[in-house]
Amino acid sequence: MAGLSEAAMAVLDPLVGATAASTCVRGTALSLGKTAEDLGPDDLAALEANIKRLLGPVAPESVIDDALRQIEGRL
Repeated sequence: MAGLSEAAMAVLDPLVGATAASTCVRGTALSLGKTAEDLGPDDLAALEANIKRLLGPVAPESVIDDALRQIEGRL
């Protein structure tokens, strides 16, 4: 079982690259007053919202939804 940040990075990196994936994860953590390593399952909704906001302009909704399901499945 992976932590939230590890799960998100593993799913997002192949889709958008390490930099964009890291930006989504770190940005979510910072908005919650946490570090990426401190993100947990309770922070999933905030991460999902951030992923949709950041990736929405560059990725189809179906791809984003699939990525979110994959992240949840890794927790």
